[in-house]
Amino acid sequence: MLMNRNFSFSNLFSLIAVSVLMTSMLLPISVTTLTSPLDMTKISPILMEKITLAGDNPINVIIETKTNDYSTITSTIENMGGTINYEYKYVNAIAASIPPDKLSKLITIDEIVKIYYDQERPLSSGKFNVDPNAFDTFKEEALFLKNNFETITATTEILTSLEPSTYWNPTAMAATPVWAEGYMGQGSLAVIIDTGIWAGHFMFAGTNIIGGVDLSFDVGTPYEGWSAPWNHYHGSHVAGILASTGGIIVPADDPLAVAIERYTGAPLPPGDPYGYPDTKVIWLLGMAPLAELYIIKIFDHTGAGVPEWKIMEAVEYAISLKIEKGYDVDIISMSIGGATLYDGRDPYDQLMDYATSVGITLVAAAGNEGPATMTISSPGSANTAITVGAAANPVNTRVFWEYYYGIPGVGYYLFTSETPQIYAFSGRGPTSDGRCKPTVSATGIFVLSALPSEANPQGLGFASGTSMATPAVSGAVALLNSYAEITLGEDLASPEDYKQAITQGAVWLEGYDTRDQGAGYLNAFNSLEALKADDSLGDAAPELPEWAWLEPIINVPIVVKGRYSTSVENLAPGHKVEFIFYVGHWTESIELTLSNVFLGEENPFGINSFEVYIQSAKRTMYAYFIDTANVWGDASFLITDFETVWTGEVTGVYWDPTTRLAPIEPGYIKIVIENDWTSYDEISADIEIVVKAKKPAKPDFSMVGCITEGETTDWVHVEVPEGTGKAIIELSWLFSWAAYPTNDLDLIVQWFNGTEWFVALEGATLNSPERVVLDNPVDIYVLVSGYTVYTCSDFYRLTVYFE
Repeated sequence: MLMNRNFSFSNLFSLIAVSVLMTSMLLPISVTTLTSPLDMTKISPILMEKITLAGDNPINVIIETKTNDYSTITSTIENMGGTINYEYKYVNAIAASIPPDKLSKLITIDEIVKIYYDQERPLSSGKFNVDPNAFDTFKEEALFLKNNFETITATTEILTSLEPSTYWNPTAMAATPVWAEGYMGQGSLAVIIDTGIWAGHFMFAGTNIIGGVDLSFDVGTPYEGWSAPWNHYHGSHVAGILASTGGIIVPADDPLAVAIERYTGAPLPPGDPYGYPDTKVIWLLGMAPLAELYIIKIFDHTGAGVPEWKIMEAVEYAISLKIEKGYDVDIISMSIGGATLYDGRDPYDQLMDYATSVGITLVAAAGNEGPATMTISSPGSANTAITVGAAANPVNTRVFWEYYYGIPGVGYYLFTSETPQIYAFSGRGPTSDGRCKPTVSATGIFVLSALPSEANPQGLGFASGTSMATPAVSGAVALLNSYAEITLGEDLASPEDYKQAITQGAVWLEGYDTRDQGAGYLNAFNSLEALKADDSLGDAAPELPEWAWLEPIINVPIVVKGRYSTSVENLAPGHKVEFIFYVGHWTESIELTLSNVFLGEENPFGINSFEVYIQSAKRTMYAYFIDTANVWGDASFLITDFETVWTGEVTGVYWDPTTRLAPIEPGYIKIVIENDWTSYDEISADIEIVVKAKKPAKPDFSMVGCITEGETTDWVHVEVPEGTGKAIIELSWLFSWAAYPTNDLDLIVQWFNGTEWFVALEGATLNSPERVVLDNPVDIYVLVSGYTVYTCSDFYRLTVYFE
């Protein structure tokens, strides 16, 4: 039964839940010197929070401006002791580091629209994404391929004569039949924005790497250089997936060769023609081996996350290569992901769309925050991006498990499906405004590619993530572009044409929906045929919708409180069911119970189990009360404000500490129950979800009103009864996390404790509602700020409770 999507405004307003209560950061301040309320609307909520934590340390910010004349702003920043990190050309914005106590000067400048906190962006992969629950032992070193191999490079002549192997990415995702038509990526230039690479790795011996640049924080250190063996492996790994021309020659009885032959059902080519008798050749070819690569290094040699402005600088550099420096850039490949609060609409995502507008196809990772709905990360959330989810291919996965454990045939037991499966961590759509994401899925689990290090510059290794799936799709776009430039004429096909072809050519995976896989699993040949059949080349990407509601995703009839029971029957390994419901202002607990658990008729290794995930109401980000728990029998999970506990037959529990120790927020709660992908048989259980609510309390003070973008109320005086020990101040509004667009209202509080005045900023966050708790207040003033109001206006309610 699906929940009725037509909530009334009055009901929705009554369902607003209590926001996360931050530790109070109190700033002593004179009432007469407090920054004006109007200026405060220019500061993003998370930046407001960071100001309270920064002390004297400069804060990295991105400043959105009205024009690209930055002279007044830059001189002001420099005069206040700040640093200009970057001035953008293609969006109106500046990146800077600013002393937090000087922001009051900056926000008075009329040319400034908004000031955002410059959030750090991580890579979208993990080298050690191996399921430790599959067996008792966990051998981390097995992820690095042992160096008992010789290397080989595929020339164009070799490429056209090779017998495809189903272990290859190019075969699994149907690039080889595109090669057979003469399109191998030639004439396509892909820019990889990542950690840099080691161009001296054998996998790139025949790859046309035309140049690169180091924009990372390694510049000026001994680790500077876009091509170096000490660069973090990530960039080399993804570059190999896109355009490698390398292979290895191993002894005929090498465990990897034996495993590949077992699961492909075909012999590997002999190494005799290359002078190595009694050996086998394992080609590790990229999807587009003749494509040109340009490397932009933005992550330092450690692979640590970088601020958003640094990634934007790299994208601008790629754009300038095309429109100013004469490089025919066709593709930007970004195996990068991070949370976004304004899907598709902040300066970061807008810059991605600008790249598309000048003829560059942007391919970006969906992120690794799945399996819950609405977890697509940025820049994958950009409107025009081809956003890529991660799938496990049967052959690759089985080969890895056998190589990993050294047990012949074990791969058949640990991966039973004969078709690709969407892996749990892959980010799920849709976007908050209902756009279909991901666009497509590709192999991203246990991919063998370049993994160089200073100690082993020619190293190989397995890695997993949407990072590994992204370059496979970038390579497919390079193949399509080869066809377009060779056959149709340069620049006749547009990025939107390629996006349409990729989606039309994808192969649908049964048991998953569009939120999981997008259009399906990548098939480059089908996409080429779709492009050939396209009679409207030159299409422009559709504009972002001007108006839309939050996608209605509720599928359980629970609103604020309720009980729901069902059964999960014969759930196949690697597949899931998801229960989505609404919690509100008065929700006090969420309990999930699994009973009558049946782990299947066949369980040869005793590892069949359920995986449970419970995500909070926040969207587009990692915010799990339970981020995977293996359930082997009857079990229950109880979530209350500031605590999550579990009982029964549960092991391997992981969680997000910030979420687990936070109160229940309003909006969609997502519970995902999956049959662990290493299970052997279908499993079943009875499921019960019980959501309880407390009785609404009558506020001691309340006020309602209407507010617009950039508007603030006057300071409102709240009289405090004598002897009050605590005041709880809450601000709720109509277009909260439970609506789209989601507006952001802030609550600013001045209060007196009998000795001095303070300003409390913990009500200026991204929570909805906002909440401020004061201990022993004597006097209180509050104001409401319409920081970001996408609607014409929004209705709010301010309440105060005294204890």
